[in-house]
Amino acid sequence: MTESREVVESSLSGTARDVVQARDVRGGIHYHHAPANVTTRLPVPYQLPMPSRGFVNRSAEREALDRLLDDGSAGVRVLLVTGTAGVGKTSLALHWAHAVREHFPDGQLYADLHGYGPQAPVPYERVLEGFLRALGAPADTVHTVGEHMAAAFRSCLAGRRLLVVLDNAASASQVRPLLPATPDCLAVVTSRRRLPGLAIREGARRLQLGVLDQEDSVALLRSVTSGYRDDDDTAHMAELATLCACLPLALRVAAERAAGRPLMHLVDLLDELRDESGRWEVLSAEDDEDSEAVRPVFAWSYRDVPPAAARLFRLLGLHPGPDFSDTAAAALAAVDVRTARRLLDVLIAAHMVEQTASDRFSLHDLLCAYAADQARLEQTAQERQDALRRVLTWYLHAADAVQASVAPQEPGWNWCPPMKGCPRRRGLQGPRRSPRRGQRPSAPRRRRTRRRRRGRLFGARRAGVAIATGIRSEAAEGYWLLALGDAQRATGRPAEALASYERAAALQERLGDRARPAAAWDGQGRTHLQLGRVQEAVDCHRRSVDAHRELGQSWGTAGALLHLADALDRAGAAQEATGAREDAAELLASFTDPRAARLREGIAARR
Repeated sequence: MTESREVVESSLSGTARDVVQARDVRGGIHYHHAPANVTTRLPVPYQLPMPSRGFVNRSAEREALDRLLDDGSAGVRVLLVTGTAGVGKTSLALHWAHAVREHFPDGQLYADLHGYGPQAPVPYERVLEGFLRALGAPADTVHTVGEHMAAAFRSCLAGRRLLVVLDNAASASQVRPLLPATPDCLAVVTSRRRLPGLAIREGARRLQLGVLDQEDSVALLRSVTSGYRDDDDTAHMAELATLCACLPLALRVAAERAAGRPLMHLVDLLDELRDESGRWEVLSAEDDEDSEAVRPVFAWSYRDVPPAAARLFRLLGLHPGPDFSDTAAAALAAVDVRTARRLLDVLIAAHMVEQTASDRFSLHDLLCAYAADQARLEQTAQERQDALRRVLTWYLHAADAVQASVAPQEPGWNWCPPMKGCPRRRGLQGPRRSPRRGQRPSAPRRRRTRRRRRGRLFGARRAGVAIATGIRSEAAEGYWLLALGDAQRATGRPAEALASYERAAALQERLGDRARPAAAWDGQGRTHLQLGRVQEAVDCHRRSVDAHRELGQSWGTAGALLHLADALDRAGAAQEATGAREDAAELLASFTDPRAARLREGIAARR
């Protein structure tokens, strides 16, 4: 028996609104259509990560972001939050983004671009894939070339109000395809770089984030350790903040370590942070997460800068003071000032150096410690010694230039020639404004001017002593100790002045310099007279007069005689005092400068 089979063919010709293909159909077929005015609800993404706990203050920065949000300017709105590694850019962006979510009812998108970290920066195409899926874009738009996905992304955002947070960006080119093209959306970008391209082309508004102040740093420490160790001394907390350079990441890591050891004395943690060999271990998370450790976070920025800028950064860790000029940086690196400025610009753009004034720069303490560590690892001992000697020598010559500008009658020195690679010191400008012809400054203004001048002298001379000690030049140290003693005496520090004069005289005598001890004895005599020790003053001045006469120094002898006369007057030896002044007048007759003329006039007035 043969079974017959019916061949069924299905085909469609022309157009049809509704088509059904089926083998058997029983009963009627009914088509149901949604009303024309009903639209499909688009997905609303909520991708913002949870903000960190213990967020403190940043009120000024949040207010600045609020003002930018309220700015009704047309065009794409992009807010750029920049700052050094570990300063809290992500924390601020997320806290603020959560606070303003109601302004963006169509959702919030978030992406970590991994601009700095153990992973490679995320290609913008991969980010667009995730964004398009989150926005419910058609499947055929997701796996196309980057430019097409970027266009589809902008189309999806048209007519919607979304917040886009792009965290840890490496470059403007990584960010640009991810920016919305409608003024109803806002993009917040965080980066360690300044990303000037976003400001130039997209009109991004930049907010630069700095470290916390001392009060907010302690508040952050308290917030993290709250409930674990509430009885820690405030002074110890303040010192902990200082050792962490008030850097939020370092503060959080140190606070978590303290909170995890509630029975440990806080002073033990402070001791560990003071110890250079254990500092980075203390500032590392215990779960081996590099992104939560201070040193690796610095290293990611350091590896990203060009070799010449990295070398300057390392050498800046050797700088002996809290801030420096571009000329001092040039001395450290043995480059010209123009090159130093260009390299500093690179480091500033990477937020590895902060510019604090038109010609002043600084590194916070932890960055400085990291730079010094890298210098020890990558520079030889001789290279480090040469760099330090160059900058100290430059400072010594700069201090001498200040001395010559403020007190030109004082003798200079030439026993420490500039090292090879030291830039020439800049000329010192005089006062910017001077009284008009016939107009004399008021007495209070003259007093303020004298105080400022004495303050500058004191600072310059104290720096001279420190630098001379650093380069191990006893001749320089003796010179600047003598100058420092004069400044200490003039600013009401007689005990310190006597100590400086004594050290200066001892050093110079040991070196065989007979002129400087004579000046030191004269300074001691004037200081003793300030303290009412009349006989000690007379003895010191006699010794100074004898030494100057032996050296044949007319100017020094005249000055010592006048100071001796003042002491003799206080001792009641008026006749001898008059004789000393007359001898001084005779010596001063050979000098024609204005100061000698004033001294002669003073002697004549007392006859």
